[in-house]
Amino acid sequence: MAGTSSRGNPAMGDVVRSVVVLGLVVLGLFGIGKLVTVTPDTPTRSVDYRGAVDSARDALGHDVLAPDRLPDGWRATSARVRADAWTLGVVTPDDEFVGLYQGRDRKNLLERYAHGVGRGAVELDGVRWAERRGDRDETILTRTVDGSVAIVSGTAPRREVLDYASSLSSD
Repeated sequence: MAGTSSRGNPAMGDVVRSVVVLGLVVLGLFGIGKLVTVTPDTPTRSVDYRGAVDSARDALGHDVLAPDRLPDGWRATSARVRADAWTLGVVTPDDEFVGLYQGRDRKNLLERYAHGVGRGAVELDGVRWAERRGDRDETILTRTVDGSVAIVSGTAPRREVLDYASSLSSD
């Protein structure tokens, strides 16, 4: 019939052409997005934890454990001092996390950071640490320091967590 319109009922060729055009537009936008997006080599920022250590030593009124320096490739990503505790988070070159938590509120810190199954004790450089295996297979070490509790917890291999704990001092 002459004069009839296909507006409400397009031909299959029209539908296929429209889908192809839209697909090319989406693919083009995706390609442009990939070109202008920069993914950093280290997506978490590093912090200088030494200032937090000094603040913690001044504010907390007890010996504060901290590493003198981090192993090569390790980065401090968080360092916080609160009225009752201080924390330090570091990341290994393999993107594994190791955290140090220390404060006088023993019960709260243990409940928050030291869940897991007891594995006995380990002695590191003449210092005895209680060891646990965490819910996510992390190594957890705890000890008392000058009336406070210190906890080292990490997803890094056990040996690395033990070495990190043995590097901590209150100097």
